[in-house]
Order: sequence, then structure tokens, then C-alpha cells
Amino acid sequence: MPASAAAVRTGVPRDVLTGAPRHRSYGLLVLLPLLGAGVQAADAPAALAFITNQDAATVSIVNLTERTVSKTLSVADEPFGIAIDRRYRLAFVTSSVGHQLSSIDIDTLTVVNHVEAGRAPRGVAVDTHSGRVYVADQDTARVRVFDAMTLAPRGEYHCGRAPGGVALTPDGGRLLVANRDDNDVTVIDTVNGVTEARVTVGSAPAGITVSPNGQYAFVADQGSDELTVVDLHGLQASATLNVGKQPEASVFDPTRQTLFVTNRGDGTVSVLDLVEQREITRVRVGDHPAGIDMQVEARRVYVANGGTNNVSVINADTLAVEATVPTGAGSRAFGRFIYP
Repeated sequence: MPASAAAVRTGVPRDVLTGAPRHRSYGLLVLLPLLGAGVQAADAPAALAFITNQDAATVSIVNLTERTVSKTLSVADEPFGIAIDRRYRLAFVTSSVGHQLSSIDIDTLTVVNHVEAGRAPRGVAVDTHSGRVYVADQDTARVRVFDAMTLAPRGEYHCGRAPGGVALTPDGGRLLVANRDDNDVTVIDTVNGVTEARVTVGSAPAGITVSPNGQYAFVADQGSDELTVVDLHGLQASATLNVGKQPEASVFDPTRQTLFVTNRGDGTVSVLDLVEQREITRVRVGDHPAGIDMQVEARRVYVANGGTNNVSVINADTLAVEATVPTGAGSRAFGRFIYP
């Protein structure tokens, strides 16, 4: 698809993301290599993707080197969210209809624990510093907190209506919650246990991605077909970029200072240049793309397609789909799903 320019519908200067002169090698993400991922050791384990299959009540575990499904695990009904704890080598899965949070041992690839996690658990995030797992309960306007190792309850936070996407700042000190029915994001101070702000974004916000330096959050606004940039210093929306139809989730590429956004409504992924604040192109993937994650060093982006029951592999440099991996019915993988 040909490139299309995204509208910046605020009066904010084009350098709002950088605070510095716009040179392509600096800009937004000279700060953002501080976002970057660590270098993988030569003897590191095989990279895996944990793909929740909403219509099959399973999780497909994909070997990213071989690009095949290594194992399929059964979980509770309508698995939705996914999060990875690299410290304890666990994957966490929410099941909306099954009302559960499950943990998967990454070494044995088995489900080792599960717990009731609310009426409709959706997004999930894990803080490796504190060993806490945060789950958005869509039907009760709460985020429930669990111990990562035992899944014992550790409290809850109130947020807005119909919370879905959740994300943590890199230090775990802030939790961001997308409130679909309130068109805003709750910012919670997890150290002091208080709500810092409610930041207005676009319509029906879904997934949230936080920059690796913790300075910005990127919110996919499903109802208004846009991406809102939230300045986490000023706790306010600083820019709005157009994307495709019904954006759901995103992942940040610190190497090229771009953001990949899944557009559930038109089967594409928008690629946004965050320094120039514009859409570079849209990449055609499968039907109903939802979750998205990235291997930064390998330069590959992975997209879970719920309508075609597979995962698209995008080369992050050429922006071409180079492979498709069959998974399960209704692949969603809403969250961070790649290990390590």
C-alpha cells in the first residue's frame, strides 16, 4: 500500500517527541535507545512467541527460529491477554470468559497455576522488579494485582470503565490503564498506590505501549482510528496521529524510532515515524490483526491475526511480510508475547 501522511491534529510542534533539534540520527529517540532491548547472549534459549487463541481456548507456542508451533496448551475459555516475566521465566494469560489468570512455565511449557481474576480479565502486564502481575478486569473497572510466583491476590486499583490495555513504565513505578468507555487513560503510582491522573485520549482506547525511557505512552484509539501520544512528564496528550481502521495494539522499534500499529479493521499494520510524526506506510497482513511484538536485534515484527488464525512476520527494515505461521482459531496475543 502506498505511504500516506498522518495528520497531527494538535497545535504541538513536530518536535514534541524529542525536545531537541530535528536531526534524523537524534530526535525522539536519542532518548529512546535508552528504550532499547538488551543484547541476547550467544547461548540464550530459543526465542518463543506465546499466542493466545481466543476461539480455541489455547495458547500456541511458536519457535521463532524454526517458525513453527512447538506446542499448543489448553487454557480457560477465550484467552486474550499475554505477558512475559523474563526473570522468573513465566508467561501469564488472561481468559475473559473463563475468568482466569494462568501462568505457564517457559522451561517446561506447561500450565503451572491459575486463579480467578475477575469477571472479564483482559489486558495483563508483569513487573519483574516487584514480582507483581496486573490484570484489567473489564466488567468491574478495576485492575487486580497478583503475585507472579503464586498468583496470590495482592490488592486492586480502581480505574475507568471497561479497562482493557495495561502497560508499565520500565521501572514499574507507573501503571497505565486504557479505559475504553471513558476515552481516557488512568495513570497509577504503584509505589504509593494512588491515581496520579486521568488523561483524555481518543475514542475507545485499547492497547498501550510505553517508550523504553518511560517518557511517552502510545495509545491505540480503536473508536477514532488514531494513535494518541501521551507525555508522561506533563501527563497530557501531546500529539495525535492517524492510522488505519480500529487500531488495537503497537510495538516500538528503538533502532529506527518507529512504531508499528495493528489495524484490526482493515488487515494492516501502520508504520509511524515518531520523529517526523507521520505514517510511513501500511503493511498488509492477515485479517483482524491484534497483538504485536518485536525481536529488536533480529529486526522482526510479529503480528497475531485473529481472522486468518496465523502470525505474520514482518522484516522491520524492508517493511515486507516474509513469512506466515499458522497458529490457532482467533489468534489475539494482546500484550507482550515474545521470550526472551
